Amino acid sequence: MDDATHKSTMSDALALRRKIIGVLLQGARLRAGRTKKECAEAIGVSVSTLSRFEDGRKDITLPQLELLAYMLNVPVSGFFKDKEQDKLVQEEPELPTDQIIALRNRIIGVLLRQARTQADMSQKELAKTLNVPPRRITQYEYGQRPIPVAELLEFAEALRVPMSYFVDEGVGRVGEREQAQSQFERFAELPDDVRAFVSRYTNLPYLRVAIRISDMDADRIRKIAEGLLDITY
Repeated sequence: MDDATHKSTMSDALALRRKIIGVLLQGARLRAGRTKKECAEAIGVSVSTLSRFEDGRKDITLPQLELLAYMLNVPVSGFFKDKEQDKLVQEEPELPTDQIIALRNRIIGVLLRQARTQADMSQKELAKTLNVPPRRITQYEYGQRPIPVAELLEFAEALRVPMSYFVDEGVGRVGEREQAQSQFERFAELPDDVRAFVSRYTNLPYLRVAIRISDMDADRIRKIAEGLLDITY
């Protein structure tokens, strides 16, 4: 495939991704009974910009999408997965919108750089996947320029990491909610007998002991086990 064909194919793929994200965003907004003005104000953009997000004519960044998902009471992962997920409890963000977005852009940039390094890929190689100049990758990685979600999805595929790798799991109430939901989902996947044991408050001391033991090295655990055997026998 020559460069011109690759560029055209990539452009079409990004346009399709933008359209899909826009349709999902519009659907979530309408189900939540929110106006474009309310959503635009929530992320600090104009109504026309929000319309362009929903029409797939303009890229939206992950921090902006996270805040909208938070406002519309839907999981962020719902924009990346086909399967519908349960709605989460809505809370107010602790930090001002501009501070949250600026901080998230920096965090996403660090995660991007980390994933690229682990994939043993240079900035030039990563830039080539989207036919953008390497300088833009530098700007993304240092949080100097927000990364459009459509491009971030392409980066995730190129670096072989799930989109959840970049999703907020700790910054402000949005991240706390996503983290709590993730923990609940993992708990639900445990065997029935394990969930029953963990759910009993009287078993809390045993769980705390297990946590402490998990932090010990093998030699320390071995000595404790030998001590218990001496007491038993």
